[in-house]
Amino acid sequence: MMRAIILLLTLHVLGVSSVMMNKSLKKQIDGNWRTIYLAASNMEKIKEGSPLRTYFRQILCDSRCNRINLYFFIKLGAKCQQYKIIGRKQREVYYAEYEGSTAFMLKMVNEKILLFHYFNKNMRNDVTRVAGVLAKGKQLTKAEMTEYMNFVEEMGIEDENVQRVMDTDNCPDKISS
Repeated sequence: MMRAIILLLTLHVLGVSSVMMNKSLKKQIDGNWRTIYLAASNMEKIKEGSPLRTYFRQILCDSRCNRINLYFFIKLGAKCQQYKIIGRKQREVYYAEYEGSTAFMLKMVNEKILLFHYFNKNMRNDVTRVAGVLAKGKQLTKAEMTEYMNFVEEMGIEDENVQRVMDTDNCPDKISS
């Protein structure tokens, strides 16, 4: 419960509440997205082959984005394993079951850039913070990169924990149904 309160306060401080309440959120979020960078409080969790190194492909949400579908790949050795997880919104935070329990939020930067942050609690009750950036393209502008690095810092993750995952993404471009 205390972690949820801390997360909500963090989200409020970052001004996420106003973004999440935006009625055109569905138009902004629905679509094809690629993971460009990830950063984590525990680097082991986002190294190649690790379960939190997610290669995003698509995000779809219902009419009010109270339920959101995330489609991504995880690489297991040389193989790409496709995943779909469903996040359900409670207040300003989405909750999903993936590698334990996950609480996440999204922050639109512009129509081509989406920041996300989540807390993942595994079966051993270890909590990992992850901050990532999704894009419609394959590069960030200098200003977008600055925005992401500020976001990483605000989430309390060290700069040296940022990895460009786009460079290791050789999974299929499309999600199979």
